[in-house]
Amino acid sequence: MRRVLLLVPFFSSVFAASCGEVVEIEYDDVVGGADVTAQVAEAFGPGGYGILAVTGVPASLTAARRELLGLARNLARLPEATLAKYERPDLNYIVGWSRGREKFLGTLDDAKGSFYANAIFDSKSGRKLAAKYPASTATPAWPDADLNANFSGAFKHLSRALYDLSYHVLRRCDYVVDDQLNVKKRWWWWWRRRRIPLAAITHKRSRLHVSRLLHYYPSATGSWCGWHNDNSVVTALVPAMFYDDDDDGRELRGDEVPPDAGLEVFANGEPVKVKLERDDVVFFQIGEAAQVLSGGALVATPHRVVAGTASTHRNISRESFAIFVEPNWDEKLKPPPGRSLPDVYAAAHADALIPPLPTRLPKVPVEFAQFLADSVREYYEA
Repeated sequence: MRRVLLLVPFFSSVFAASCGEVVEIEYDDVVGGADVTAQVAEAFGPGGYGILAVTGVPASLTAARRELLGLARNLARLPEATLAKYERPDLNYIVGWSRGREKFLGTLDDAKGSFYANAIFDSKSGRKLAAKYPASTATPAWPDADLNANFSGAFKHLSRALYDLSYHVLRRCDYVVDDQLNVKKRWWWWWRRRRIPLAAITHKRSRLHVSRLLHYYPSATGSWCGWHNDNSVVTALVPAMFYDDDDDGRELRGDEVPPDAGLEVFANGEPVKVKLERDDVVFFQIGEAAQVLSGGALVATPHRVVAGTASTHRNISRESFAIFVEPNWDEKLKPPPGRSLPDVYAAAHADALIPPLPTRLPKVPVEFAQFLADSVREYYEA
């Protein structure tokens, strides 16, 4: 196990120079038999940064990342009239193409364009579910013809690779939950009958896993995406790629990327910037569904993407991709035996930065789709 350096940036007031570390675990250890429970607990448990780096991923995954992120830039550069064909305003712009439709605490975020799709399972999940949860089941119109590329194939391929890897991360999370909640070995089978493992909730019971491809346009404000929590059980995301739009879209690597640009997480009362200069890595961030289902044993952290002060003087764009691994539409969220909703609330970070969890989850049990809809509404209307 190694560590990924996180730098503490300027935020609201001046913080003393310091740094944090996000846990880094080798791919072979995650998918194999190594005991990484302590490291996963450090990453996702109370006091952690809510993010884990899995390094040394297969070359096929890094190649899939490069192919799709290159297409993200091409997609975002299509004419607006063409992109409008892929919008779904009737579904709150969370299927297909979307730009400038999200609010964070009342501020419209128009610095990025997104393409959303459930790329693991098509919308053949039944008429009742499709009618009840259209935003979770609709298949988008794919822009393959306008891009003259197999965009849909690349999107689905990378989604599947990240989804498969997330299973191994979540089965490790299940051991963490058992340890954090002091489950004794002799009670293991009784406990398992009462608490469905996260890996089973997401990979055996669920067909709801939304992937999101993002293009961040050059920013004049220093911000690319406002503070938010993911509603998922876990989110898998690949390293971003940066391009210089003043230099024919040349890719920027290493020291060419502004040092203060990229992903930040907020934990333990301060923001920290994720910094890892390698391609063979996948990051995992714990979402609020896992926080509820674990009774606060796993904790979601607010995060954002900043363009950075150095990049405000250059036309730099950013490409990224994530899959939100989620419970099924009708999965009921509630804490496990021995934990209550106040335990879930107590674990929450920085409600001043995001719509407070109690306003989006006032009671349990609640179907995940309802929690997701309530959260989307709060972010849009806050």
